[in-house]
Amino acid sequence: MEQYFEEYMSRSVLIRNLSMPPESQCSDAAQFYRQFVENYISIKGLLQENRAMLDRKVYAPLKRIPDISEETAAELMDFSDKLADTRTLEMVDVRLGCVIVDQLIPFYVRLLQHDDSVSNLEKYIHCLYRRQVLAYNVGQTCDRGKVTESICKPYWDCIEDSMEKARPYLEDISVFASLPQQTQNELLTMELFSATAYERLYYDEKLIRKQIACYQRHIQRLSDPAFQKVVPSEDIEFDIFSGYAYLLQIQEFLYWVDAPEDILQILDEAATYTVAYIHKYPDNHRVDLQYAQSSQQIVEFYLGKSSLEDMLEFYRRWTDARDNHSYDYMSMDANLLPFFTVLWMCRAHPERIDACREYLLEAQRHSFEYICSARDQGAYHTLQRFASYIMADYVELEGGISFRDYYEMLLVTTQPALYVHCYMTAQISRLILSALYETKPELLIGTLGCETVEDVHKAIDKIHEFLYSCCIFHDIGKMFFLDTINLYNRMLFPGEFEIIKIHPVLGHEVLQRQKSTRAYAEAALYHHKWYDDKGGYPNDVSYSGVENAILYQIITCADCTDAATDSVGRTYSAGKSVQDMVADMRVNAGRMFNPDLVALFDQQKLVDEVDDLVTNRREKIYYQVFRLAERAAMEENSEANL
Repeated sequence: MEQYFEEYMSRSVLIRNLSMPPESQCSDAAQFYRQFVENYISIKGLLQENRAMLDRKVYAPLKRIPDISEETAAELMDFSDKLADTRTLEMVDVRLGCVIVDQLIPFYVRLLQHDDSVSNLEKYIHCLYRRQVLAYNVGQTCDRGKVTESICKPYWDCIEDSMEKARPYLEDISVFASLPQQTQNELLTMELFSATAYERLYYDEKLIRKQIACYQRHIQRLSDPAFQKVVPSEDIEFDIFSGYAYLLQIQEFLYWVDAPEDILQILDEAATYTVAYIHKYPDNHRVDLQYAQSSQQIVEFYLGKSSLEDMLEFYRRWTDARDNHSYDYMSMDANLLPFFTVLWMCRAHPERIDACREYLLEAQRHSFEYICSARDQGAYHTLQRFASYIMADYVELEGGISFRDYYEMLLVTTQPALYVHCYMTAQISRLILSALYETKPELLIGTLGCETVEDVHKAIDKIHEFLYSCCIFHDIGKMFFLDTINLYNRMLFPGEFEIIKIHPVLGHEVLQRQKSTRAYAEAALYHHKWYDDKGGYPNDVSYSGVENAILYQIITCADCTDAATDSVGRTYSAGKSVQDMVADMRVNAGRMFNPDLVALFDQQKLVDEVDDLVTNRREKIYYQVFRLAERAAMEENSEANL
């Protein structure tokens, strides 16, 4: 089966490359668009091949577990390892790898029960190790705070469960000593990373203490002379350093809350040990000196040992020494981590914004340039996650880049296909609104505070402008899950659909937080809500009493129309005709769609206008957006090179 798996990997990498063609391969925007269309035609064919292979060679044997051969299990395990090579920035598919490994556990349990040889134990431990690592990486891709807690919990539980199953083989020194060095390393790594089960994107003292206990247990084990005797080939000093280095990283999960003194003292000791080790061994390949010193600065700031000015000055020196054109882990830390840190601090302590203003203004500009230049650097998808962190905690400043402008240009430059969808939704919405205004303007009473039809007449231009902006921002929540949204190499798992269904809530939260976009927050929240309030999502919101409900219902109609008729950017759809989409809307009128809006499509003029837009003008819109994306990226690259 190795050949089938290698072909799947090759197709998946090709799909990822085809889904966002680099500008360097295109001489102009027209060529960019032609390549885009050709690429998506190719993607659809590759997707079908991948689906067929997964059905035959992966899903079918997984359904037979534990009644599969050792050879098949080994091949599936090897496939999972390749799918999720966590040593690279661009892992192919950690979630698929996680599904495979999780279902292989019963097979290796039964194998070990039948024959408890070292060889079988080695295979079982490797499966647990991969399961834990993959669960951590999947959790990272979908964790966006408390709103995703129920989705992430199975992966956090998996990290804990894997460690508990592996712990007996680590604590029994005689068993540990009998294992191959690679298996010993896997057990030690599992213990080191067991703390990740308690990482959260919010402060929780109880979970912080659990993280600390995990790292302290690991360091204590490595420092035990009896344990050191059975691992003479290991670099114990380096492993102890790794424990302290990861312990120090807990400062990231304090989120500028006034943490207890004993926690801060533990982190201060970890910082002292980590920095001293890096000075002693500068080529340690685990933690960058500047990152460790940055963490030390933060801990000292918490303890009152250094000032805010000291910390900002350190960040300036760190960023001045950065490589603006490098996208390995350490370079990304240097280019973006100081900005994240200051954003998190200012969100928790708005009173510090003025003191950080000068630094934030420069960091806004630089972070935008750095992320927009990432497409050709082999770290594009990783940088997208970093962009989501910036959006979640962005601070708008007078004289700086407004959140509205930052997001819109980020969307155009890094996700032109998503921008096209938002723009198409805006254009279809404009046509529907115009038809509604011409035939039943009274239905717009209540919109933007209009109390009479006369008020509607006076405000119609303002209503159009407001609706356009709502459409541009309605899918902003998708920017938090691009690893899932842009997954084209296979069909989504049920859990991935649940992740996508959270995007309206996240979009609402981030838009509500910023002055320049607050007015459009409800559009993000309601655009997947059904007219009858009984279907769609989120489940816990209602149109009752919503002032601009009819505008958001227009967006629902337009959003569905563009998605259903787009045969280019939707790999899972062949693209319906407008007439077929109108027929679907009529079937669902009064349920999913506002019946007054559906009735507008009885007018042939509206049907013809929408049909012209999606069949004739969509190509021109793609062309215009890609030309804008191309120009923006070129400008950012040229400025970065100055």
